[in-house]
Amino acid sequence: METPSYWKSTLKEIDETVNSIKKGKVKTAYSAGKRPIYLVEYGNRNNFQRTANFSSACGCHDMACYADKKQPDTKPCLLLVGATHGAEFEGTVALLNLIKLLETGTDFAGKAFPMFDGLLEKINLLIIPCHNPDGRARVPFDTVLGMSFEEFRYYAQGTWKDGSLAGWPACKKHHPILDKVDFLGAYYNDDGVNIQHDDFFKPMAPETSFLLDVVDEYVPDATLLLHGGTNTHDGLLPPTHVPLYFKEQTLQISEKFKAACEKHGLEVNVRGLFGGMCQNDNYPPFYVDLVSAVTMKCGELCMVYESNQGLSYGDYILGYDEIYMHHMLLFKELVDYVEGRIEDLKKQ
Repeated sequence: METPSYWKSTLKEIDETVNSIKKGKVKTAYSAGKRPIYLVEYGNRNNFQRTANFSSACGCHDMACYADKKQPDTKPCLLLVGATHGAEFEGTVALLNLIKLLETGTDFAGKAFPMFDGLLEKINLLIIPCHNPDGRARVPFDTVLGMSFEEFRYYAQGTWKDGSLAGWPACKKHHPILDKVDFLGAYYNDDGVNIQHDDFFKPMAPETSFLLDVVDEYVPDATLLLHGGTNTHDGLLPPTHVPLYFKEQTLQISEKFKAACEKHGLEVNVRGLFGGMCQNDNYPPFYVDLVSAVTMKCGELCMVYESNQGLSYGDYILGYDEIYMHHMLLFKELVDYVEGRIEDLKKQ
């Protein structure tokens, strides 16, 4: 299958897209391997007149001390983050096309998306196209569509010292993993840290610190971490170790996303991906990963999107256009969500 013209995912293509930005602003941080991590900002940061951090605001039962979103001039804010795991870059493709669309009116295939008309007047949009450039640099392909499960596992999680595949979830038994592997997979930065499972009270990875600083500064009304789930049915996963409210919000967004996708002949897994995640009585407790850490850092919703990656196994294999359209429809649902959230807050 020929790779379509809009399918851009390499570090070089990220650089080129970011360097072409005129309507937005770009901030740059650096990975463990000294590669650039870009934050693309459209709009202007809200002035929350902060007098306390999030924890202290919770302690005094007044979130306005941290982020007063009821001010008349507060604009909704959405943060989209691609490729925290370097071999899961389908979201990066969609984000680069979204940037191109906002800058020129069409994506890299010359296609317009009327559903995003006026977006920059409605919300503040933050985009990190590739959160883990170190991991992305270890995947020498612009796509994993059609790749075998074993080959993908090699590039995604790497190999142990004996050459066997590290695999999931065994690859998480050692963290950092750098001195345990022969080939360091794209899950990790150059220090062998899986950013998704960093120590969030004392981050080991500069990539983690950067993201947590961003959400603390901007307090986005929703943050989406874009992942690939091999050949899973596409769907959203909520933060786990947080109040039930955030899981309920994720479920509501998922239902609307599913309805939007069905109009285009696309499938979304809603209830199946949640399983027991909306329960609060499990022990041991659900782990605190990057999704929960972002929610705890700023008090707003963070979710993971698990995308089908079109690998060459199983009964559910999507193509380029289907993977891409899933992402664009999800972005639209999240734009609607953050708009509605600010409207509701201002009515209170």
